Amino acid sequence: MENNKFDKNHNLITMSKLILFWCLFLFLMFCETTIAQNYRNAKAYINDFGKNELFMKESLMEYSTSIIDASPDARVQNTLERIYTKLEDINVNLLKNDIGVSGDFDLRDSFIKLNNKTITLLKNKSLKLNDYRVQSGLDYSEIFKNFAYKESEIAKYYSEILAYETAKRDFGIKYKIVIRSFNKRNVFEYDAYQNLIFYKLNVLDDKLIQLFKYRNSDDIQECINFMTSVAEESLIKTDIYKDDFVDKSLNDINIEFINFMLTQNETLLPLYQQYVSVYEDFQKIKTKFLETNEVIKVEDYNNEVRRYNDVKNRFFDSLYENQIKKAELLKRWYTTNSDFLKRNIEFEDLYEKFTNLD
Repeated sequence: MENNKFDKNHNLITMSKLILFWCLFLFLMFCETTIAQNYRNAKAYINDFGKNELFMKESLMEYSTSIIDASPDARVQNTLERIYTKLEDINVNLLKNDIGVSGDFDLRDSFIKLNNKTITLLKNKSLKLNDYRVQSGLDYSEIFKNFAYKESEIAKYYSEILAYETAKRDFGIKYKIVIRSFNKRNVFEYDAYQNLIFYKLNVLDDKLIQLFKYRNSDDIQECINFMTSVAEESLIKTDIYKDDFVDKSLNDINIEFINFMLTQNETLLPLYQQYVSVYEDFQKIKTKFLETNEVIKVEDYNNEVRRYNDVKNRFFDSLYENQIKKAELLKRWYTTNSDFLKRNIEFEDLYEKFTNLD
């Protein structure tokens, strides 16, 4: 029964569902083309892209709000499906109706490439960051392979976004139009990498909690060694990220979370090892008695029972208390992540105008 007390707390890790997808989708304010027309000049053409970005902002705002407010999975999924269906329609319309500027299709093709990458990621869910239980059930080689894959996909996706922004800039240079674009890490990419730190530790922690149900010190030590390695690597990354934004709240809560995990393992490991050792000793006494039928003093036997129960209870009580504290920290992490995004995404100003010219 004591195992069930801390299992339910681990299920609190739900509010970050598809949070990385949100970070990705919000970039897709590069949106639907209008019907084919003969543009009188490059500026008229580029401004249609701006109008389309504004057009998509409302639907993306709806999606982001559903994530921040922890909407039911069904609503989030429905919004997700509407978005990638819209992206597919956009690409069809672009290929059919976008005639470019004097045969120049570079901007259109770059946008289609970005859309295709986004559609692929949405459909195959390769960047899903809430599947802790599924991932934790894999072998360590597969777990770390998936970690590397997700990190690689994040990097590739943001490279595609920067490629599109470069295409916008180059279009502007070619036609002497100043076009708004970014060329450095932005709030969405930053949030994606911070979420990945959180995700990795939660996967390994889920594996550790499941292993605690069994009495195998070697397995626990192995998992803790992997967690320590990931935690130390994560602390290095948070040190790199600390100056990316004036708002350091998300970086700070990740540092707190990492240190919590390190302290958790340092505290629980010796208690667990003692519990396993006493359990094994107690089983030997019982086995010896049953095999040899030796008479054991009731007082001696009761002392062994009390010793075993005391050690066992100290471990499971500590584990339960730890899980309560962890649940509270996770709630604060979700709130901090949500508030960070709300503070640092200026929806009213972002893409107010596609160009800096009237």
